[in-house]
Amino acid sequence: MMQANEWVLKSILNRYPAEGRKALQRFLPESERLRLGAMPSTQVETDVEEPPLLERVHWSWLLPLLENQPLRDQKLFLSALPPFAREHLSRELKIRTAPAEELNKIVEEFAIQTLTESLTGETNQLLPVYLLPPTPIAALLKLDKQELVELIDALSLIDLAVELRQIVETKILKKIYSFLSEEEKKSLKKAAALKQTKPAARLPLEKWDGSEKSFRTMLHKRGLARLAAALSCQYPDFTWYICHQLDIGRGTALAKLSASEVAKGTCQPIVHQIEEILKETGS
Repeated sequence: MMQANEWVLKSILNRYPAEGRKALQRFLPESERLRLGAMPSTQVETDVEEPPLLERVHWSWLLPLLENQPLRDQKLFLSALPPFAREHLSRELKIRTAPAEELNKIVEEFAIQTLTESLTGETNQLLPVYLLPPTPIAALLKLDKQELVELIDALSLIDLAVELRQIVETKILKKIYSFLSEEEKKSLKKAAALKQTKPAARLPLEKWDGSEKSFRTMLHKRGLARLAAALSCQYPDFTWYICHQLDIGRGTALAKLSASEVAKGTCQPIVHQIEEILKETGS
């Protein structure tokens, strides 16, 4: 895994003409020059306008901090947030939604810094999105929570396609298919045609109570595990962003699952599967 400082340095050097780049690289140890040379060469747009972190992160990640604040401070922090996050957090905190207070610049900056540090820590070494190393699944960064949930459900059908091959009891097969929409049945057929990767764990259908609710929960967990396997071989900050685009429950589970090392032979095929799903959905 490449280091953040090396990737940032590579990105900065790439902005210079070849001669200037060579001149600067002479000041580096040979071992570092070799590492930089082996890294992918991508032109980074450093003048892009990136949305504030608090607009990218799902609002639920801010709830643990706000729950422990007195009402007056809760209202102050809420006033510094985008309207969508403010509305949902007000509902969770049982605060009557009211127009945001107009904060003076210093108070607003303090509130935003405090909220951001609750997510990133005081040192905040998180790379901006435009400086993240390239990845074939970079399009995930453009998805909102609902779109990521739909992707997870689509990935879960790959596990289901693997599992259905092992089921011989017609009664169980009929019940499973009765739960699937026509669109899901089409997706399941496509999933069966994809290059299969062995799931990290089987769907525990032998413990299934037969209800649709438990079936959906079980399936969703498998999709989450499959996404985690793909994220396990990505740059850590990329994974951080994806986890925080989801609600705190799913995001925390995804972060924990993706921290486990997965064999490259498992990770890369799942990355390819995600690419195929993103193409299908036009993401």
